[in-house]
Amino acid sequence: MRENDLPIFKQHGRLSLFVLKASFLVIAFICAFLFTSATAKAADYYVDCSAAVNGTGTLASPYQGFADINAIGTLSAGDRVLLKSGVTCNQQLTVTGQGTASSFIEISSYGGSDKAKIIRNGLESDRAIKLSNPSFWKINNLEIGQAGTGILVTFSTAGHTNLFFTDLFFHDIKGIHQGSGSGNNVTGDAIWNSAGIEFTSKTFDSGHPASTYIVNNVTFDSIVGTRNLDTISIDWYNSAYMVATGHKAAENIIMKNLHFYDNDAGGGTATGCDDNVRLTSVRYLTLIDSNFHNNAACFSATGTAALYMAFVEDTYILNSIFTGVPYTTNPSNSSQLSPDRVAFDYECCTNNLQINNNYIANNAGAGISYLAIHPGLGLETNSVAAGNSFINNGDGSFRRAGTSDTPTGVIRDNFYYEPRNFLYQDGANYSGFIQSNNLAIAVPSSIYHSSYQFTGTQGENNWFYQHYNGTAWNNLGYYDSTKELWMPSSTVNVPQIGRFGMHPDAGTASITARVWKAPVTGTVSIRGRILKSVTTGGDGVAARITKNGTQIWPASGSQTVNYNNMFGVESSLNNITVSAGDLIRFEITSGAAGANQYDNTSWTPAVAYTTATNLAKEWDFNTSGYREGWANTNQMSSTVAGGS
Repeated sequence: MRENDLPIFKQHGRLSLFVLKASFLVIAFICAFLFTSATAKAADYYVDCSAAVNGTGTLASPYQGFADINAIGTLSAGDRVLLKSGVTCNQQLTVTGQGTASSFIEISSYGGSDKAKIIRNGLESDRAIKLSNPSFWKINNLEIGQAGTGILVTFSTAGHTNLFFTDLFFHDIKGIHQGSGSGNNVTGDAIWNSAGIEFTSKTFDSGHPASTYIVNNVTFDSIVGTRNLDTISIDWYNSAYMVATGHKAAENIIMKNLHFYDNDAGGGTATGCDDNVRLTSVRYLTLIDSNFHNNAACFSATGTAALYMAFVEDTYILNSIFTGVPYTTNPSNSSQLSPDRVAFDYECCTNNLQINNNYIANNAGAGISYLAIHPGLGLETNSVAAGNSFINNGDGSFRRAGTSDTPTGVIRDNFYYEPRNFLYQDGANYSGFIQSNNLAIAVPSSIYHSSYQFTGTQGENNWFYQHYNGTAWNNLGYYDSTKELWMPSSTVNVPQIGRFGMHPDAGTASITARVWKAPVTGTVSIRGRILKSVTTGGDGVAARITKNGTQIWPASGSQTVNYNNMFGVESSLNNITVSAGDLIRFEITSGAAGANQYDNTSWTPAVAYTTATNLAKEWDFNTSGYREGWANTNQMSSTVAGGS
């Protein structure tokens, strides 16, 4: 080789090094470009069903409907489907996809404060949203109505996680009853009962081991439902798949701030109203701070209940209100009454299902029904019902029916006023239950329940809402009737007190309190449970009960409630003497660090007189057919009608 024929990098060292570096940079850039081009970018898809023409899905040029999104089908992590605020769509949105912990897929609204609407045609075959095999999804700020099912969530594989359903309004969801019509599991969608949100499975791969959950970490928050059959149903086609395989299909479920009322399947149609929340094959569920009234409000030959529960384990229903499951009769035969008519139906096969510190009243049947009617499937074990207030339930606070097994559990520390029964024996007994310290209250007006009696008037029902600023106690001065919150003013929203919860101001010297004022002299008992309703951070709260400024609970110091404690701590006392005008305060402060960012706290205390002077006797005839000690004297009628 001649000298002049040497390669350029040998002849020109510095230049050759530059060329090599530049070449590598170009190659790296090309690879990065190709990789980026091959990776899906998160997209926002805007939909305005009132648009004059179909656009390209941007904010400036929204889609006119769901067809283009349905054509995409599988959404990617970070994608958002945004529906125009206040605008009604009448189509089915059909999507699937997997988000990630840092990039959820979302369906929501845009362009205003009103909810976007998906209102269908009122047919049992209508769906609003059909969602398949989701993980890491958020669906929020929507109104959904006039469908056989609102949001249908269906699974064919296991291991899904992190679904959030928030700020939703469901109404007139009806038409499918016990697998009828398009709900059948052969040619239909495997829907047992119409529901605002339905979890089910039709073609599940049974090769998954029973230890594998189907869906985990699901939150239902701030949901309103009316005129539906079910509003929420985690049901798996009446648990048919789970019975066969033994799966506990849904795990780690949070339900809070639910308001379900007047759910009568759209006016009492012949399809039936079995229940309003249906839970099967669920474990590790917590339900708090919710209000259920007049649900399961039409006839069902198989029975009615506000909550139906089967194959449910390690579940806690706390600090909520369950009232008014009504008497209902067959529209074709007025002499045929719906069975059960209960707030809680322990249908079958539950373990460690706890119902604590709730207000359970004016249900046509019993408050809680323990059944033993499914031989061979299992039984109810380790049930707990503690600290509840039971008032005027037609068949009593509790009902035991069926003898196929012996349910077990604990019934303790409840208040009750029941003209008929505390423990109703419907052909069965309570031999498997331990009972202690359940207090019969002479008249219902002697039970003061803070969440049920919460109002926008200071002092009404003997309840006040106060704040201590370091020097003096003062009533909170402003009530937001839309949010149902007491706060200092229209512009200062902390501290605050609502129907179920409280949020303190920052600093350990700033105290927030729900306050009961004794109307007469006597002896009272107190029931309550303090728990965190927001568990995403912070250092917890400190709680105490005082009488006229002197601490009566706990015995010393303050009761700390850790930031992630949603089961809570019982705050129960007995034999507290009070004089007329005494003030019992249920106080909370922020945690030891004084920060209050995550200090939303649920506490719904009840105070009941066990002895008192000058209490008026009350007969409210709230339960149809029960005379509360009176005799019929009307020569024309001889009937007693229930109140509202």
